[in-house]
Amino acid sequence: MKKFLFVLVTLSLSKGVQKGFSQNNLPNYFQQEVDYTIQVKLDDEKNMLRATESMVYINNSPDTLKFIWFHLWANAYKNNNTAFAKQKLENGATDFYFSTEEERGFIDSLDFKVNDESVKLEYDANNIDIARIWLNKPLAPHEQITITTPFRVKIPKTFSRMGRDGQQYQISQWYPKPAVYDRYGWHPIPYLDQGEFYSEYGVLDVFITLPKNYVMDATGELMSDDEKKFLAVKEASSRKYLSLEMSEAQKEIAENDSFSMKFPVSDYEMKTLHFHAEDVHDFAWFADKRYMIVRDVVTLESGKKVATTVLFTSNHTNVWRNSVQFVDSAIYYYSKWIGDYPYPHATAVDGALTAGGGMEYPMITVIGKTGNAATLDEVIAHEVGHNWF
Repeated sequence: MKKFLFVLVTLSLSKGVQKGFSQNNLPNYFQQEVDYTIQVKLDDEKNMLRATESMVYINNSPDTLKFIWFHLWANAYKNNNTAFAKQKLENGATDFYFSTEEERGFIDSLDFKVNDESVKLEYDANNIDIARIWLNKPLAPHEQITITTPFRVKIPKTFSRMGRDGQQYQISQWYPKPAVYDRYGWHPIPYLDQGEFYSEYGVLDVFITLPKNYVMDATGELMSDDEKKFLAVKEASSRKYLSLEMSEAQKEIAENDSFSMKFPVSDYEMKTLHFHAEDVHDFAWFADKRYMIVRDVVTLESGKKVATTVLFTSNHTNVWRNSVQFVDSAIYYYSKWIGDYPYPHATAVDGALTAGGGMEYPMITVIGKTGNAATLDEVIAHEVGHNWF
């Protein structure tokens, strides 16, 4: 952790801190803004996302823009010619190279419009997960446009960060996202298994439709009251299960399938959940019908209260049993040492990650397989710390 904290202080800060910088501190500094509204529906039989997206792109730069580069990172999983596929091979991993068509993923059904007028979409010659739209009218400094498109994502098997393991879903790097434009120009970067993701900040309103018996969490505040009641009931049963001795817990599963590792049949009835996030550069969400949920509230030295949550499956109970305390501790001490946590909640999710031990997204992190609670504590502390750095 000492090495980790030392490295972190050299990295760039989040938008919340950057807003306080003056031109004297950062000569010629500007930052674009992208505000999103996304409606997405999960089809867990075909492992598909069907969605529409509307973006307000605000040009805070001194430059007139003739085009906007986009990341279409789900296409990284489309074939063996992507930067991701080549990198996997270079690192000696052949699972994706020899995967089946059904196991792979993509993004398609794009139809970009700017202010309701169709625009030309041009893919990068070397990377199918990068494309740009040509603007019919150049975007002058301090002006804004509304960009819309439908899109469809085939969710791949989990080869990296976004993916599925049965009907456990980790949805990240999933929606069309403008590349960053800064004082050095455009940064259209293909998806890779390594490094972080450079993206513009903004406000996101995301509406997720999925079968009613899924337990999920995401970047942003949950705005849906019915779901809050559903999660309260789920948490009560989760805490009751966790209070049982191991033999009693096994008996509970055997008798009524509660918290079994079998995927229950998806409810025919659907629910739509609204998440709202401000000053974030990304949006990720995670869902599984088998998740247990434990929540807490941590009070910072400033008096600010932050909601904390963990989601995990019953086969990892021994490791994750006290994990909400690990999130609490990370939030409290980073806030004490560096400055208050800037968001309303922090969540850690037990997932099928195959790229590193964990991956951070604003307000939520997914953690891969860990062998013991001490290691889980370290990984959660590391990933939660990325909300500051």
